[in-house]
Amino acid sequence: MSLFLKVLILLLGAVAVAAISAWLAETPGSITLLWRGWRIDTSVAVLSLLAVMLVVVSMALARIWRMFRRAPKVLLDNRAARRREEGYLALTRGMVAVAAGDAAEARRQAKKASEVLGRPPGALLIGAQAAQMEGKPGVARKFYEAMLDARETEVLGVRGLLILAEKSGDDEAALALAEKACQLNPQASWAITRLFHLQIKERRWEEAEATLRDAMAADAVSQNDGLRRDAALLVQLSLMAERTGNRRLALERARKALKAEPAFLPGILQLVALLHADGRDRAARKAAENAWQVQPHPDLARLYLQMVGGSDPVSRLKAAETLAALFPDARATRLMMARALLDAKLWGQARKHLEIGGGDTPDAAFCRLFAELEQAEHGDAAGARDWLGRISEAPRAPSWLCSNCGATAQEWSALCGHCGAFETLRWTTLPRVMRATEDDSEDPLVEEGEGKGVALVPGKPAVPEETDVPASDLALEAPRP
Repeated sequence: MSLFLKVLILLLGAVAVAAISAWLAETPGSITLLWRGWRIDTSVAVLSLLAVMLVVVSMALARIWRMFRRAPKVLLDNRAARRREEGYLALTRGMVAVAAGDAAEARRQAKKASEVLGRPPGALLIGAQAAQMEGKPGVARKFYEAMLDARETEVLGVRGLLILAEKSGDDEAALALAEKACQLNPQASWAITRLFHLQIKERRWEEAEATLRDAMAADAVSQNDGLRRDAALLVQLSLMAERTGNRRLALERARKALKAEPAFLPGILQLVALLHADGRDRAARKAAENAWQVQPHPDLARLYLQMVGGSDPVSRLKAAETLAALFPDARATRLMMARALLDAKLWGQARKHLEIGGGDTPDAAFCRLFAELEQAEHGDAAGARDWLGRISEAPRAPSWLCSNCGATAQEWSALCGHCGAFETLRWTTLPRVMRATEDDSEDPLVEEGEGKGVALVPGKPAVPEETDVPASDLALEAPRP
C-alpha cells in the first residue's frame, strides 16, 4: 500500500470520527442500564466512547497474544536464517580456497557448510575439488557419486566421474559416462564433445559421425569445423570399407565426404583412387583434373599418370603434359614433369623443369631428382653425391604435417600416428631449421627468418620423425575438458 493511500485512509478515518463526535454532541440523550440490582445512568456519548475503548483494548490483547504464540517460531526462523548465512559464507570461502589452490581450507569450509546446510551440492563439489587437488581420486569419486543421488547435481557428478575415469585411463567407463551425460543433458556442449573424442579414441567411427552431427546441431562445434571433421570421418570410413572389400560403400562415403567439404584433399585422393580401381577412368580423370586446378598434389599426379599413361614412359609424359597445362607454375607440376621427363630420358627438358621448379634453394625432393639427373645424363657420380649431400641442408619437401605435435606422415589418416590427435594432418611444408650461434640465440634451434630468427616452441621436435602408421592402428588422446 502506498504512502499516499495510507494518509488518505487516515484522514478519512479522522473525518469520520469527528463527524460521529459532532453528531453525538448535537443529539444528547441518556441511557439507563439495570443489571443484577445495579443501575447505571450515562449518556450516549460516554457509552460510545467506552465501546470504542473496549474494541481497541481487545485488539491490542489479541495482538499481544499472537506475538507470544509466534515468538518460538520467530526465534527458530531467525536462528535458521543465521545458520544459512553461515553455511553460504562457508561455501563462498570454500570456492575462494579452491580457486586459490588451498585444498585444506577448501575441505574445512566444505565440511562446515555440510554441517550447517546438510550436504548441499556446492559443498560436495568443493570437497571433490579439494580431494583432487590433494591427489586423492578415491575421495573425490565418493563426492561425485554422492552428487548422483540428487537430480539437480547428477550431471555434475557424472562429469566429475568422467574426468576421473579419463585420468585413470579407463576409457570404457569414460565412454559410458559420456553417453549418460548426453542422455541427461543432450544440449551440453562439453558432454557431446567428450563423447565424440572418446568414440574416436575407441575407433567407433560411425557412432562418432552421428555424435558429430548432434554437436553441429547443438552449436557445440562450428559449421566449418564440423563439416571438415565430418569429411575426415567419412574418408576414414571409406578407407575401412575399401579394406574390407566393400568398394561400393567406400565410394559412397568418399562422395559424401566431398559433399561435406568439396576441397578436402584426402577425400579427393580417395575418390580418384576408388573410381580408377572400379574401372571408371573417365570419371576418375575428370575428378583428378578438376582437383589439380585447385590443389596439385604428388599422389594425385601418381594416380593420374597411372590410369592415363600406364607404364609406358612416353604415354606417361603425354599424360603429365595434359595435367601440367591445368596449373603449369605449381611446384607439384614441375616435380611431376621432371619425373616424367627423366623416365623418358629427355635430360635437357628435365633439367629445365628442375631449375625452374627448384629455384635458388631446391628442396629435398628436387635435390634427389637433380642427383638422379646427374647420374643418368652424364654418369657423374660425384655430382650426384654432391646433390644428395645437400638434402640435409635443403628445405624439407611438403608432407602431411600434424598441426598438434609437428610429426610428419607419408600418408594421410584421420588420426596422427605420433600423438593420436584427430583430423590434424595438413599437407604443408615444414619450416627450415638452422643452428644458431651464441650471438644469435641461447636456444640451439631457431627458425630461419629475418635477424636472429624466432625460437621454436620448447618441447616440440624441430624436424620430427616421419611416421607411416595405418589408420586402423592409430589411437586418439582426446584433450581434457
